[in-house]
Amino acid sequence: MFKIGKLENVKDENIDIKLVTQEQVKYRKGKKSSQETFKTLSFVIESEEYSFSFCLNTKLETLLKIPLCESIDFKDYICHGETWLNIKELGNIEPEINIKAIRYLKNKFIIYIVFYTDYWLAGKDDYSGMIEFEFDLDNYL
Repeated sequence: MFKIGKLENVKDENIDIKLVTQEQVKYRKGKKSSQETFKTLSFVIESEEYSFSFCLNTKLETLLKIPLCESIDFKDYICHGETWLNIKELGNIEPEINIKAIRYLKNKFIIYIVFYTDYWLAGKDDYSGMIEFEFDLDNYL
């Protein structure tokens, strides 16, 4: 479910979840101390007029540590600065988000996102909305 604006349903929504390779480099005292490459997930929720995308910053196995049937703040699992709301006529906007995840039935997850933009100072339109979807981690492990 993807809703934006006055909580009107968005038409022809599609959710694309892909397995991607993420590389994390750690630095200590200005020098590279370690480098790690791992598989994770990238999410794109799109329709004719809008798209919303984000990528996880953790290994898939880490998601298995999330307790069953408990709502958690999912922000720590998302790449910082990599969440985008794309509006057809405006391009990419980095929204403010509140994202929760619930793990249920072993490896199935429900993701619930509430987002908004805050551009009133720049004289641009503000956008807000919500997205809810589920996915099965077994499809990507």
